Amino acid sequence: MVLDTYPKLTNATSDREIIRFWISQKARTTQKTYVTISRQFLEFAGKELKAVMLEDILLWLESFQLRGASQNTINNKLAAIKSLFSFGVKTGYLSANPASMIKTPKAKDTLNERILIEEDVKKLIAAAKNERDRLILIMLYILGLRISELVGLNWTDFQPIKKKEVAVTILGKGSKTRTLLIGQLLWEQLQQLPRDDRCNAVFLSRFNNRLDRHAIHRMIKDAAKRAGINLNTSAHWLRHSHSTHSLNHGAAVELLMKSLGHSSLAVTSRYLHVQPSECTSKFIELD
Repeated sequence: MVLDTYPKLTNATSDREIIRFWISQKARTTQKTYVTISRQFLEFAGKELKAVMLEDILLWLESFQLRGASQNTINNKLAAIKSLFSFGVKTGYLSANPASMIKTPKAKDTLNERILIEEDVKKLIAAAKNERDRLILIMLYILGLRISELVGLNWTDFQPIKKKEVAVTILGKGSKTRTLLIGQLLWEQLQQLPRDDRCNAVFLSRFNNRLDRHAIHRMIKDAAKRAGINLNTSAHWLRHSHSTHSLNHGAAVELLMKSLGHSSLAVTSRYLHVQPSECTSKFIELD
C-alpha cells in the first residue's frame, strides 16, 4: 500500500461527505455513475474507506469477473475507485491509497462491434414512431452527440448564420462548449416540434418536460427492434457510427476531434483503425 503525505485540506468527517466533495465538480452523468459505483463498493467491503485494504478492492473486482462482466466494465469501476482514493489522500481525508497498487488491465478494443453500417442507420431512423423520435435519431447521428448533449439542447442554442446553415452550441463534458452546424431543412423540421413556454428544451416528453436520457434509451431499443437491426444499438453507437462514416467519406481526423468534443487526437484516432481500407492480407495468396 502506498503511503502519501498531504496537508489536510478538508473538514469532511465521513465517507458520505468526501464522496459528495469528490463528485461535486464532475459532469452530472459522471456524478450519478460515480455515486453508484462508490456505493456498490462500500456495500461490498462492509467498512469505511479508511479501513479498506488492498484485498477488499481485488475481491470486489473479482466478483464482477465471476458474474461475467466485460473487462471494460471492470476497468470503468476500477477507474472510479482509483479516483476516489486518490482524491481522499490528496485532501488529507485518507492516509493511504490501496487502489494505487492495482494495475488496470488492457481491455480488448471492441469499438468495431459498436458501429452500425450506414444502411442500418437509415433503417433505424425510418423505424421511429413519430417525428420527434426521428429527429432525435437524426441529431444523434449527423452531429455525433452524446445523449446528455442531446437532452440538454435548448432552442436558444440554435443560431442561423447563413442562408442554408444553422449553428448549434453544444454543452459537452466538463462544461466545454463547441459549435456544430446543421442544414436549413433539418432546422425547419426541428422548428415544427411542439414547444412549451415553461421549458426551453428542444425535445419534450409527453408531459412537456425535458425528455430524459432513459426515455431516449428505451426509444432507441424499440426502434432497433422494429428496424430488425442489432438490439444492442444505443445513442453512443450512433456517435461511433457518425465518427466512422464521416472519416470514410473524407472528413479529416482533426475536424472530427473538434466535432466530437474530444480533448485528445489519440482518442479520435481510434476510429481510423476500426474499419481499415488496407491490409497486408491482400498481398497473401494460398493458391
